[in-house]
Amino acid sequence: MNSVTNNYSEDELFLLIRQGSEAAYTVLYDRFLDLLFLKAFSILDDTDEAKDVAQEVLIWLWDHHASVQINTGVKAYLIGAVKQRCADVIRKKANRDNRQQMYASLSASITGTSPLETKELGHQLQAAMALVSPTSRKVFIMSYIEKKQMKEIAAALNIKVQTAKNHMQQALKILRQHLPKN
Repeated sequence: MNSVTNNYSEDELFLLIRQGSEAAYTVLYDRFLDLLFLKAFSILDDTDEAKDVAQEVLIWLWDHHASVQINTGVKAYLIGAVKQRCADVIRKKANRDNRQQMYASLSASITGTSPLETKELGHQLQAAMALVSPTSRKVFIMSYIEKKQMKEIAAALNIKVQTAKNHMQQALKILRQHLPKN
Protein backbone atom coordinates (compact mmCIF):
# COMPACT_ATOMS: atom_id res chain seq x y z
CA MET A 1 0.00 0.00 0.00
CA ASN A 2 1.23 3.46 -0.79
CA SER A 3 1.99 5.38 2.43
CA VAL A 4 1.30 8.66 0.62
CA THR A 5 -2.24 7.44 -0.10
CA ASN A 6 -2.73 6.97 3.64
CA ASN A 7 -2.35 10.72 4.20
CA TYR A 8 -4.99 11.73 1.67
CA SER A 9 -8.34 13.13 2.69
CA GLU A 10 -11.41 11.02 2.03
CA ASP A 11 -12.36 13.28 -0.90
CA GLU A 12 -8.89 12.90 -2.43
CA LEU A 13 -9.10 9.14 -1.92
CA PHE A 14 -12.48 9.06 -3.61
CA LEU A 15 -11.13 10.92 -6.64
CA LEU A 16 -8.35 8.33 -6.90
CA ILE A 17 -10.89 5.53 -6.50
CA ARG A 18 -12.96 7.00 -9.35
CA GLN A 19 -9.82 6.64 -11.46
CA GLY A 20 -9.52 2.97 -10.44
CA SER A 21 -6.87 3.17 -7.71
CA GLU A 22 -7.05 -0.03 -5.68
CA ALA A 23 -4.56 1.35 -3.15
CA ALA A 24 -6.84 4.33 -2.47
CA TYR A 25 -9.83 2.00 -2.18
CA THR A 26 -7.96 -0.18 0.33
CA VAL A 27 -7.14 2.88 2.46
CA LEU A 28 -10.75 4.08 2.32
CA TYR A 29 -12.02 0.56 3.10
CA ASP A 30 -9.73 0.27 6.13
CA ARG A 31 -10.60 3.79 7.26
CA PHE A 32 -14.38 3.30 7.19
CA LEU A 33 -15.08 -0.40 7.78
CA ASP A 34 -15.26 -0.16 11.59
CA LEU A 35 -17.32 3.05 11.53
CA LEU A 36 -19.81 1.57 9.07
CA PHE A 37 -19.99 -1.67 11.06
CA LEU A 38 -20.78 0.27 14.26
CA LYS A 39 -23.48 2.29 12.49
CA ALA A 40 -25.07 -0.87 11.06
CA PHE A 41 -24.82 -2.65 14.41
CA SER A 42 -26.51 0.27 16.19
CA ILE A 43 -29.47 -0.17 13.81
CA LEU A 44 -29.62 -3.95 13.39
CA ASP A 45 -28.26 -5.15 16.75
CA ASP A 46 -26.80 -8.19 14.98
CA THR A 47 -23.05 -8.60 14.53
CA ASP A 48 -23.14 -10.81 11.43
CA GLU A 49 -25.71 -8.70 9.61
CA ALA A 50 -23.86 -5.50 10.54
CA LYS A 51 -20.59 -6.90 9.16
CA ASP A 52 -22.38 -7.96 5.98
CA VAL A 53 -23.96 -4.52 5.52
CA ALA A 54 -20.70 -2.62 6.07
CA GLN A 55 -18.83 -4.85 3.62
CA GLU A 56 -21.63 -4.80 1.05
CA VAL A 57 -21.69 -0.99 1.03
CA LEU A 58 -17.93 -0.75 0.60
CA ILE A 59 -17.86 -3.45 -2.08
CA TRP A 60 -20.71 -1.71 -3.89
CA LEU A 61 -18.65 1.48 -3.86
CA TRP A 62 -15.77 -0.30 -5.61
CA ASP A 63 -18.04 -2.08 -8.07
CA HIS A 64 -19.54 1.28 -9.08
CA HIS A 65 -16.44 3.47 -8.56
CA ALA A 66 -16.45 4.83 -12.10
CA SER A 67 -20.07 5.96 -12.06
CA VAL A 68 -20.99 6.82 -8.46
CA GLN A 69 -21.60 10.51 -7.78
CA ILE A 70 -21.09 11.80 -4.24
CA ASN A 71 -22.49 15.26 -3.60
CA THR A 72 -21.92 15.16 0.15
CA GLY A 73 -18.76 14.05 1.91
CA VAL A 74 -17.64 10.46 1.41
CA LYS A 75 -18.24 9.66 5.08
CA ALA A 76 -21.80 11.04 5.01
CA TYR A 77 -22.49 9.19 1.76
CA LEU A 78 -21.28 5.85 3.14
CA ILE A 79 -23.20 6.26 6.40
CA GLY A 80 -26.33 7.09 4.40
CA ALA A 81 -25.78 3.99 2.26
CA VAL A 82 -25.43 1.86 5.42
CA LYS A 83 -28.68 3.28 6.81
CA GLN A 84 -30.47 2.49 3.54
CA ARG A 85 -29.04 -1.04 3.42
CA CYS A 86 -30.07 -1.60 7.06
CA ALA A 87 -33.61 -0.48 6.18
CA ASP A 88 -33.61 -3.06 3.36
CA VAL A 89 -32.45 -5.79 5.77
CA ILE A 90 -35.18 -4.87 8.28
CA ARG A 91 -37.83 -4.91 5.53
CA LYS A 92 -36.69 -8.35 4.36
CA LYS A 93 -36.81 -9.64 7.95
CA ALA A 94 -40.35 -8.34 8.36
CA ASN A 95 -41.40 -10.00 5.09
CA ARG A 96 -39.80 -13.28 6.15
CA ASP A 97 -41.55 -13.12 9.53
CA ASN A 98 -44.87 -12.48 7.77
CA ARG A 99 -44.28 -15.47 5.48
CA GLN A 100 -43.49 -17.67 8.47
CA GLN A 101 -46.70 -16.57 10.17
CA MET A 102 -48.64 -17.26 6.98
CA TYR A 103 -47.06 -20.73 6.74
CA ALA A 104 -47.91 -21.44 10.39
CA SER A 105 -51.53 -20.44 9.86
CA LEU A 106 -51.65 -22.53 6.68
CA SER A 107 -50.30 -25.51 8.60
CA ALA A 108 -52.93 -25.01 11.29
CA SER A 109 -55.73 -24.82 8.73
CA ILE A 110 -54.55 -27.99 6.99
CA THR A 111 -55.16 -30.02 10.13
CA GLY A 112 -58.87 -29.22 9.81
CA THR A 113 -59.16 -30.82 6.37
CA SER A 114 -60.29 -34.30 5.49
CA PRO A 115 -57.68 -37.08 5.24
CA LEU A 116 -58.16 -37.22 1.45
CA GLU A 117 -57.55 -33.49 1.09
CA THR A 118 -54.52 -33.72 3.39
CA LYS A 119 -53.12 -36.61 1.34
CA GLU A 120 -53.63 -34.70 -1.93
CA LEU A 121 -52.01 -31.59 -0.47
CA GLY A 122 -49.11 -33.77 0.70
CA HIS A 123 -48.64 -35.04 -2.85
CA GLN A 124 -48.76 -31.49 -4.24
CA LEU A 125 -46.23 -30.37 -1.64
CA GLN A 126 -43.89 -33.26 -2.48
CA ALA A 127 -44.16 -32.49 -6.20
CA ALA A 128 -43.44 -28.80 -5.59
CA MET A 129 -40.53 -29.57 -3.25
CA ALA A 130 -39.01 -31.81 -5.95
CA LEU A 131 -38.70 -28.69 -8.12
CA VAL A 132 -36.69 -26.88 -5.44
CA SER A 133 -32.90 -27.20 -5.60
CA PRO A 134 -31.36 -29.45 -2.92
CA THR A 135 -29.72 -26.59 -1.03
CA SER A 136 -32.84 -24.42 -1.14
CA ARG A 137 -34.91 -27.39 0.01
CA LYS A 138 -32.50 -27.99 2.92
CA VAL A 139 -32.68 -24.31 3.93
CA PHE A 140 -36.49 -24.37 3.74
CA ILE A 141 -36.73 -27.53 5.87
CA MET A 142 -34.26 -26.24 8.44
CA SER A 143 -36.15 -22.96 8.72
CA TYR A 144 -39.79 -24.02 8.62
CA ILE A 145 -39.68 -27.61 9.90
CA GLU A 146 -36.70 -27.54 12.25
CA LYS A 147 -37.40 -23.89 13.25
CA LYS A 148 -33.75 -22.82 12.94
CA GLN A 149 -32.64 -19.23 12.53
CA MET A 150 -30.88 -18.12 9.34
CA LYS A 151 -27.58 -17.74 11.20
CA GLU A 152 -27.79 -21.36 12.39
CA ILE A 153 -28.69 -22.57 8.91
CA ALA A 154 -25.83 -20.63 7.32
CA ALA A 155 -23.37 -22.04 9.86
CA ALA A 156 -24.67 -25.61 9.42
CA LEU A 157 -24.42 -25.42 5.62
CA ASN A 158 -21.17 -23.42 5.69
CA ILE A 159 -22.67 -20.57 3.62
CA LYS A 160 -23.25 -16.86 4.22
CA VAL A 161 -26.45 -15.72 5.92
CA GLN A 162 -27.44 -13.78 2.79
CA THR A 163 -26.91 -16.90 0.67
CA ALA A 164 -29.19 -18.87 3.01
CA LYS A 165 -31.80 -16.10 2.72
CA ASN A 166 -31.53 -16.22 -1.07
CA HIS A 167 -32.07 -19.99 -1.04
CA MET A 168 -35.14 -19.49 1.18
CA GLN A 169 -36.57 -16.90 -1.20
CA GLN A 170 -36.02 -19.23 -4.15
CA ALA A 171 -37.75 -22.15 -2.38
CA LEU A 172 -40.73 -19.98 -1.39
CA LYS A 173 -41.03 -18.60 -4.92
CA ILE A 174 -41.20 -22.10 -6.42
CA LEU A 175 -43.63 -23.35 -3.76
CA ARG A 176 -45.94 -20.35 -4.31
CA GLN A 177 -45.96 -21.01 -8.04
CA HIS A 178 -46.80 -24.71 -7.70
CA LEU A 179 -49.12 -24.94 -4.70
CA PRO A 180 -52.83 -24.05 -4.73
CA LYS A 181 -53.80 -20.69 -3.24
CA ASN A 182 -56.71 -21.93 -1.12
